[in-house]
Amino acid sequence: MLWGKKTHLGIDLGSDSLKVCTLDSKGTSCSVSLFPVLPDRSSQEQKLEGPALHQRLAALAGELPSKGKSKVHLSLHSPTSASGYLELPKLSADKLQVAIPSAVAREIPHPLHEVNLFPQLVPALMDSHAQGIFFVAVPKAVQEAHLQAFTQAGFEVSAPTPGMVARLRGVTRNLTLPPEQVTALVLSGYQRTAVILLKGPHPYFCRKFRLAGSDFTYAFQMGDQVDWAEAERRKRAYDVSEKDFKVESFVQRWLGEVQRSLTYASQKYSQLVPTQLILSGGTALWKGLAERLSEFLSLPVTRHQWNQLKLQSSSGPSDMALFDEAIGLVCRP
Repeated sequence: MLWGKKTHLGIDLGSDSLKVCTLDSKGTSCSVSLFPVLPDRSSQEQKLEGPALHQRLAALAGELPSKGKSKVHLSLHSPTSASGYLELPKLSADKLQVAIPSAVAREIPHPLHEVNLFPQLVPALMDSHAQGIFFVAVPKAVQEAHLQAFTQAGFEVSAPTPGMVARLRGVTRNLTLPPEQVTALVLSGYQRTAVILLKGPHPYFCRKFRLAGSDFTYAFQMGDQVDWAEAERRKRAYDVSEKDFKVESFVQRWLGEVQRSLTYASQKYSQLVPTQLILSGGTALWKGLAERLSEFLSLPVTRHQWNQLKLQSSSGPSDMALFDEAIGLVCRP
C-alpha cells in the first residue's frame, strides 16, 4: 500500500522462502513475489544464519520492487512464541494497558521483560460482561535478530509483526467470515503447522506442531533414496489420495495432529466447534491434501484463494495461500 511517498513492502521470511507483497493505493490489488532462501538446499535442516543470511538478503534486495524507496514490514516467526486467550473485567483503556501484561505473565513460559507483547481486543467468548483478549508474545531476541538481518542488508524496517497476527489480518481482509461462524484455519508451511480457531474474524485459540511440508519431502527423500531437489519435485507431483506407503504415515500423523488440535480447542472452549476449515500456507497447495483433510474430519475444507483481494501481478507462484501473511503485513490494522 502507498502511505505517503514510500512503497511499503510486506516481507514474510520463512525457513525456505521469502514472500513479498505490495498493495495498490486502494488496498485491493496485490503484487507478489517469491524467492528461495536456499536455492541449492540439500537437506531438511539446512538453514541460513548470521553472515550467510545477511549476504543472501543483500543479494535479494536488488530483486525486490522499489527497494530504494521502500519501507519494509516484517513478520516474526519463532517456535518459542506463545499465544492465548483470556477474559478480563471491562476496564478503561488505561487500566487495560496495566491489566493485560499482568494477566499474560501468568500464561506464558517467559519472563514478561523478555518478550514483546501483541494483545488484541476481541469479543468475550464465555462471559458477555467481560473483555476478551487474544495475545501473542514474541521473545525480544527474535525481534532483534530479524531487525538486524534486514537493516544490515540495507533495508528501512518498521516494527515487525508476529507472523500469526499478519496471517490473520491477510485472511480476514480477503474473506468475509460471518460473526457467529466458527472457522478453523490450518496454516501449514515448511517446518510447522498452526491450527487457529476463529469466531467470526476474531482468534481465540492456536496450537502449533512440528510437522509440515519439509517432513513430507523428507519422506520422499528417504523412501526413494534421492536428493532433496528430486524429492521435492516428486512430492509436488504426488496426489495425497494415492496413499503411498513411504509418505502415508507422515500424512496420517499430520491429519491426526490437526484433529487433536480441534478436539483440544473444543474441550477447552465449548463455543469453538468449527463448521468449516480453511487450509493455507505452502503445504496447502499439495494435491489432494484438502480433500483428505475434509474426509478425515468430516468437515468442508477449502484452500485459501483470492477473493476480496485481487492479484495484480506476480513474478512467479501466485497462489493466495502462499502470500496471505505478506499481504497482512501491509494491510492497515
